[in-house]
Amino acid sequence: MLAESGGLSSARDLASRPGPWRVKARGMDAIFLISLGRRRGRPRAGEDPVRARLLGTMFVAQKRLNAEPAILRASIPRLRELASRVPGSRPLIITPFIGPGGKALCRREGVSYVDAVGNVGLFLDGGFIVRDSRESLKQELRGLRSLFAPRASRVVRTLLENQGRSWPFQDLADAAGVSLGQAYKVVQKLTAEEYVEKARQDIRLVSAAGLLERWASAYSVIRDNTVDSRYSDEPSYRGLLEKLARSADGTRVGYGFTLFAGASLIAPFVRTPQVHLYVLGDTAEFVRAAGLKPVTSGGNVHLIQPYDEGVLNPVQTIEALNVVGNVQLYLDLVNYPARGKEQADALRQKVLSY
Repeated sequence: MLAESGGLSSARDLASRPGPWRVKARGMDAIFLISLGRRRGRPRAGEDPVRARLLGTMFVAQKRLNAEPAILRASIPRLRELASRVPGSRPLIITPFIGPGGKALCRREGVSYVDAVGNVGLFLDGGFIVRDSRESLKQELRGLRSLFAPRASRVVRTLLENQGRSWPFQDLADAAGVSLGQAYKVVQKLTAEEYVEKARQDIRLVSAAGLLERWASAYSVIRDNTVDSRYSDEPSYRGLLEKLARSADGTRVGYGFTLFAGASLIAPFVRTPQVHLYVLGDTAEFVRAAGLKPVTSGGNVHLIQPYDEGVLNPVQTIEALNVVGNVQLYLDLVNYPARGKEQADALRQKVLSY
């Protein structure tokens, strides 16, 4: 389906005016032309430089309802082929929303994009115009929280902890502790974002670093969990870790050291008297057994009730002490204040291969 829309004179117009968005096609995405007026020689004094740059540009545009990277990758060759039929035109994607993966792909491929929340990327001969919308960040965060919601994050964590392994769907669901249907939905989303690929009946992670960093951008150990701070007068740091471990075992409380306490057992870099550990179970009995005292401030033992019990899957035993998995440990550290990023980088360099 072809249509023509004229008079759009700036990148802001492309994002905000309703004209192109009203073009409809039955059973397929719309393909149409956008002509941005005629160039009138040199820009006039005081003329908007963006408007001047765009005047005379013609786009062969495709309206896509879904701009996930895998879908864009499949459609870009056809869009380019259509643009080649119109001399001097450039390919353009118009979509309700384009996320960071779709933007990066379009930039690499030289395909322009605009969306309904104000993201604009126009790649022209001799230059480009890019604008990221503030509303876009809110959309991205909503998508991230869905992908890394409690049960969905179990699947992501399992893939990251076993980078390089190929998984049948049922094995992945069993290892993550979720239903087969839940695993399938998460994998479908990860596939669309090109973090995993499916070969026959197996799933394999292909962009571990990108997925880890995207999760880290949406997660905060303090914001996303409940923390109860206590005080212990145990004089030895190692003695305190061992006392907490014995108390947890004795009261059948699941636990895993994290943040600097966990890192001190794997990749020590930052020293601190603070101890953080996840706990699952009857914490009241555990607190009594460990001799932890309530405080209003100045605590040195911080009990974290996890947002999901999958945080302790896996847990690793180091020197007879339980520590959360390396992926969870990195996530907890990387956005933590007081040198958390430094410790996270040291941990990643030592134990993560991506």
